[in-house]
Amino acid sequence: MNIIPLIVLFCVAFALQYLLTFIQMKSFMQSYRSLRQKGRVAIGKTKGAFHAGAIAMFAIDSSGSILEGSYLQGVTVFARVRSLKGFEGMDVGAIRQTDCQKMRLPKPLAKAVLEASSNYRILMSGGELTEEPAPLVKAASVLKRLAVPHTE
Repeated sequence: MNIIPLIVLFCVAFALQYLLTFIQMKSFMQSYRSLRQKGRVAIGKTKGAFHAGAIAMFAIDSSGSILEGSYLQGVTVFARVRSLKGFEGMDVGAIRQTDCQKMRLPKPLAKAVLEASSNYRILMSGGELTEEPAPLVKAASVLKRLAVPHTE
């Protein structure tokens, strides 16, 4: 079996993935900069290992009122930043699950919006944000615990 075409195909796929990720991140950063020019930005995200993840961003004024919102949701690098309408004028720290349900947001996006609200409340009260490990990091730590014998 000739392995060279397989290696070339792998390299082309890797380069294409890198290029598409770069384009997606450029779009995200452009949207973030646009929101940042309007005021502070509250961000929330949900990670998806085998389902769609989401990032929600809100430009807020000095009193915490939402000026504009954007979101990025999807499984692939083809997901693009979109406008998130309906939250304008609301206090970002007062967003609740019922607000997301009224707007019929998909579950990952609703979680990201609620995390943005929670992050804002934590930071405004002087707290620090903690990052939850990624799904693959969690899986690796579980496997490591199973593989390493417990010593007591």
